Amino acid sequence: MRARREARELLAALAGADPRAALDIPRTRPESETLKGGTITDLVGLVFSGGSLVAAGIQVWLARVPQRTIVITRADGATRRITGKEARADSELIDRFLTDGTAGARDGDAREAGPGRQ
Repeated sequence: MRARREARELLAALAGADPRAALDIPRTRPESETLKGGTITDLVGLVFSGGSLVAAGIQVWLARVPQRTIVITRADGATRRITGKEARADSELIDRFLTDGTAGARDGDAREAGPGRQ
């Protein structure tokens, strides 16, 4: 808008010196054979946009899918479920659970159960 206004002001200043001065504004071309491949280009753009939407949907779905769960069972029948993330964060957790049975025990922890509870 500002550039057009400045162009008009310049044209008004030049019109006094040269009456043939005119503002040349490019016109839009009508839809014709000049746009070779225009429809296929639009189709390819639509396919890429759709592919991007599908990829984004898959990423959101994968983010909501639960992580892999590791189930550890001791000889006395107690089990412990931990995620892969927890196992990577504390690599000794599994060994402590199997040896002394107190690893990660919390009050009211539903993930660790005795032989009769699951």
